[in-house]
Amino acid sequence: MKNKLLYISFLLSCLITSCSKEIKIERGTEGVITDIFANIEGSGPQRLFEARYSNDTIYFDIPYYYPINSDYETDLTKIIVRASISSDAKVSTPFGKPMDLTSPFSFTVVSGSGVETKYVIKARKLGDIGIADAKISFELDGEIEEVDGILINDELRFFIVPGQDMSQTKLTFSINKHATSSIESGSVLDLNTPKILTISGPGGASKNYNIVLTEPVKLEYGFGVHRKLWFKEWAEFGFGGIGAGEAEQSLAVSGDYLIIGKAGTSGNARYMVYNRFTGEYLRDMYMPFTASSGAFADSRQLIADEKGNLLAINRSLINNGLQVYRYNSPFDLTPQLMINTINNQGAGTTGLRLNVTGDLDGDAVIVSTKSSTKSFYRWEIKNGVLQSQQPTLVTVGVAKGSTFGIYPEVQYIHPTVSSNYLLAFQNGFFHVNGNTDQQIHEVNMSATFFMNALSIARFNKATYTFLGRYYSNLKTMGLSMFDITDPQMFGTPTSSSLYPLFNVFNSERLRAEQDSPGTGDIAVGYSHDGDRMQVYMLHVGSGVLAHEFTVYSQN
Repeated sequence: MKNKLLYISFLLSCLITSCSKEIKIERGTEGVITDIFANIEGSGPQRLFEARYSNDTIYFDIPYYYPINSDYETDLTKIIVRASISSDAKVSTPFGKPMDLTSPFSFTVVSGSGVETKYVIKARKLGDIGIADAKISFELDGEIEEVDGILINDELRFFIVPGQDMSQTKLTFSINKHATSSIESGSVLDLNTPKILTISGPGGASKNYNIVLTEPVKLEYGFGVHRKLWFKEWAEFGFGGIGAGEAEQSLAVSGDYLIIGKAGTSGNARYMVYNRFTGEYLRDMYMPFTASSGAFADSRQLIADEKGNLLAINRSLINNGLQVYRYNSPFDLTPQLMINTINNQGAGTTGLRLNVTGDLDGDAVIVSTKSSTKSFYRWEIKNGVLQSQQPTLVTVGVAKGSTFGIYPEVQYIHPTVSSNYLLAFQNGFFHVNGNTDQQIHEVNMSATFFMNALSIARFNKATYTFLGRYYSNLKTMGLSMFDITDPQMFGTPTSSSLYPLFNVFNSERLRAEQDSPGTGDIAVGYSHDGDRMQVYMLHVGSGVLAHEFTVYSQN
């Protein structure tokens, strides 16, 4: 206790005698505004109006009306400025209460050390000259296309796939009700050349927006922006009802043309040529299978290789003649009889389905399935030369189904007979080993009643297959797209998070009034620069759906 009393006495003596030291306080040398904003009465601490700085001048652009879409004109004599200043500084005028900013307002910030910094606040009322909901619309292949604009600084950008004619483009947008525009919303413009849209508002506000059409960013892999090109109903083609020997059963793309093959007996089959971008009928192709062809008169299939060369085949019963003609274009009047043989291997009718992988002038594999069996005929082309008139009979080791039905399709993935291939028939969709002809994968799908329309496409470093799927019955059909670049994806279950990376697209569903014969078809074409891919699906009794995929990013 005695020691504690001695220590306290020592401390007290130090405070009042020689132990005490002077505590020096450093005064601030900087007197500046560290933050400033403005608002109006009733808005509390909200940052309604932000400032712009230029040296010692602080600018406020106050909306002419507030809220900006109202009719309440802002009163510059009642603007509340709220500011923060540097430590240990003082301001020459009290902020935080209504003040008159109709003319420049000067104030000073004084640092703790007495250094003064002078500021001027200048405020003006400007009408809202923003632009929103900008869109352009234009007609493309008979359909109205609409594209949203993206505002980047003073540029109003619209991402358009190159090559479009934009001379009749409708521009729509929204602006403040107190503003005016140099171009009226809803105007039709020629946007093949850039245009300037000027928005003006009360208080002398004005801004120029450059309307720019720009090419989207190209993806390194696969497709991005895609759209429906057109849909043409059965009646628009002038096609009749559904019936054996009457149904339009095949699609092919060659150059800018889409050919629809109509099955016919007694030599009345037709190959009808259309503009594939509009669906407009142009003419019929030359038909080699005529009434005088006798047993060769019935034709069901016309298809194209990957370069647009065309192949036509006749329907051949067992032990009957089988012929395949080659056309160089839809306007070739002297097609070459490339294959002339007899359907005498195994059982079943052939010629109801025909597929080709590759280029007839290079390497290719041609196949035609045999109805009510598990077999197909195969021909091989190397360096543009058919290796044999006589087909190889291939029997597929798929356990599902006693046969593949009437209209199965087989499509080799690559143009060589050792390639794996795809099989689509009424009971399933399969990935098959090309060396053993045994099933590797059955593709997992949901809500599929029937399938057999099949095609392969190669686009922007990806390999895709397209499948025509019938949902619940033969009245409803849709187009499904699968990315098969990595063959292991064939085994992806529908429950997997990776499934959308495999089944990358499903179209709208077309519906016929009555059950179709299940003879729909798919064809694929490309733009001349290879940046766009067009896919066509025929649903017998409903119509033809055309969809386009591009290499351009959707972002």
